[in-house]
Amino acid sequence: MMSSMNTAITGLSANVQQMAIVGDNIANVNTVGFKASEGLFENVISQSTKAIQGNEIGSGVLLNDIRYNWGQGAIQQTGNQFDISITGNGFFAVYDSVNLQTYYTRAGQFSFDSNGNLIDPNGYQVQGYDLQGNPPPADPTSPIGPIKIDPTLYSDISVDANGVYYAVDKATGDKVALFQIAIHDVTDRSTMAKMSGNLYKLVQDINGQFPVPVADVPGANGMGGVNPGTIEGSNVDLAKEFVNMIVAQRAFTANSKVITSSDEILQELVNIKR
Repeated sequence: MMSSMNTAITGLSANVQQMAIVGDNIANVNTVGFKASEGLFENVISQSTKAIQGNEIGSGVLLNDIRYNWGQGAIQQTGNQFDISITGNGFFAVYDSVNLQTYYTRAGQFSFDSNGNLIDPNGYQVQGYDLQGNPPPADPTSPIGPIKIDPTLYSDISVDANGVYYAVDKATGDKVALFQIAIHDVTDRSTMAKMSGNLYKLVQDINGQFPVPVADVPGANGMGGVNPGTIEGSNVDLAKEFVNMIVAQRAFTANSKVITSSDEILQELVNIKR
């Protein structure tokens, strides 16, 4: 009886965790660039009814991993010319110059600060290719760095459907291409850990190795295209989350019933001894 209670306790814990995942998804239904999470559970085996394998009794369930749904979110017009979304694969890279850390994001709510840096809402610098007077597209083998357009030298900044940033040279009055935004991706998405602020950070894989992200211009070599003046909405499916919530609630109730029933059986055994 005690084993059945312990097994049911793992079920209670697992369904509480599932409810937490569902709750987080629903809470972020309007979060820009948010990717829904899914819990991956596995059974636990600890005893066998015979001396040989093949007759095991399960001992419950545990949360093995949390997987992200990388599906495309809806593209929404914002009216802000510096907002930008990705359609397809890839992420924008933003750099935290204080902690010297690069993060990745699908939330393209960007703007220029007073110093001409293209930044995200966290104040991190958006990364791209410096065209250095060359016509676009940028050479993907060239160095990647912060997109910065000096407001004392340029005005009337704009961005096109290829992620190229143009500005008017105050000295000549000519419209020139200055930067092109870079799109980054990794082969193993399991090495991307969610962080606060709609960000992802690269972490070690199962072999203890850090992934090496690849970068290219938008729309090239499997990278997604970009859409200026838009953002990518959350990909949370509310209908699916409500179903998951109901299933988790019912499963929690069923596991509670197992504990109650086991307790009643134990009580009957105690009464027999009396």
